[in-house]
Amino acid sequence: MQVLAILPHSGPASGGTPIVVSGTGFLSGNALLIGGAGAVGMNVVSPTEIDAVLPPLPAGTLNDVVVTSAASPVPARSIRPADASLTKGWFADFLDVPQADGFHDFIERIFRSGITAGVGGGNYGRNDPVTRAQLAVFLLTAKFGAGYAPPAATGTVFGDVHIGDFAADWIEDLAIRGITAGCGGGNYCPNAPVTRAEIAALLLLAEHGSGYLPPPCTGIFTDVACSPSPAFAVDWIEALYNEGITGGCDVGLYCPEGVVTRGQVAVFLTSTFGLSLYPQ
Repeated sequence: MQVLAILPHSGPASGGTPIVVSGTGFLSGNALLIGGAGAVGMNVVSPTEIDAVLPPLPAGTLNDVVVTSAASPVPARSIRPADASLTKGWFADFLDVPQADGFHDFIERIFRSGITAGVGGGNYGRNDPVTRAQLAVFLLTAKFGAGYAPPAATGTVFGDVHIGDFAADWIEDLAIRGITAGCGGGNYCPNAPVTRAEIAALLLLAEHGSGYLPPPCTGIFTDVACSPSPAFAVDWIEALYNEGITGGCDVGLYCPEGVVTRGQVAVFLTSTFGLSLYPQ
């Protein structure tokens, strides 16, 4: 018996979403567990399909989809060798990012990739600003995977980043890799919000490496001057656009001084690193 897929792959944490589980070897005596909770109205349609309705689950969680062996009891119990599962197959939506939200799919992808766990209480913090410390973690996790662990911080790279500070290891690793030189004066400004101009350079350096230089600007956005006095990061911003990572903030605009939110960073990271719904 195998579980191959669940459609849809996410829905409201309150439950009630009709689902179709596909696989092989399903029997009429099977039971279906989502995150350890018994599915509602389960029907084994065929050896390759089970229809059911999602039970309520904690918001902002990934849940295993398990089809039990014949005559196995529900409610939840230890998985047996004869059971089949799709690990982390179902995503119970964050409370502040419903299915209809334009950021939903991007946020689901970075959550599945282990880049963020949300802000607590079942929320993602969709509109919260991203700090420079948080971005260091996001960038390196998106590039190297959820299992990546940076070297221990020394506390000697930036004057305002000390051993034991939040994300200190990640910030120093970002600097050693040549992705950032800080915010000036020997500091990193870990608690400062990231602007849309700053993230353009940081994303591309993380993606391509410290030796990358973007092509000269041509004048794409009306609020990011190319000449006669080039705006800060204009080459990087246009390279980000040309790679299809951003379309700007409005028609013909990039909003370089705008603060990057947690919703927006999900789009930036997914588009830059090609994050999958089911990372290996």
